Amino acid sequence: MNDNWQLKLYNDIELYLQKINVDIEIIHDIRQDVFLKAHQYINTLNSEGKLLSWLRVIIYNTVIDHYRKKNKNFQLPDQNEEEYNEGNVYLLKCVSLLIQTLPKEQKEVLEAIELNGISQTQFAKMHHLPLSTVKSRVQRARKKINDTVNKSCFLKVDKYGNVTDYVPPKEIR
Repeated sequence: MNDNWQLKLYNDIELYLQKINVDIEIIHDIRQDVFLKAHQYINTLNSEGKLLSWLRVIIYNTVIDHYRKKNKNFQLPDQNEEEYNEGNVYLLKCVSLLIQTLPKEQKEVLEAIELNGISQTQFAKMHHLPLSTVKSRVQRARKKINDTVNKSCFLKVDKYGNVTDYVPPKEIR
């Protein structure tokens, strides 16, 4: 790794710490701790393409550890979660693509309810179906997607349940 790349990464870490509202007085200390941990645990990085996501997990955990030592609470600012965890974003894309592989009835109901935010009751009324039929279709579709993800996707999550790495199932590659 050349020095220019390290310097850019060093500055990017500082910008990210500022973005998540870390106290300005401790940013340099945390940035240094992050660099040390990244160097120490580089062997846990599974793919260079996931470097930023991997670093964000290290940054977040380092910030939390620092604030715990000081008996202070820290929370990320209210923003879209996908800014903080690329793994979750990729998994959501994966699930969206898996929905497309479902049988037509299950696909329609799951798209309407999960992606478009229509309630199951509204969907039942719009399609002149009994609510129990809609609930059964949703349940079967969710189970099928869950089984596919559990069977075909390698998922690595942090202690907070955020996806840090995954391999998409063969159905959508």
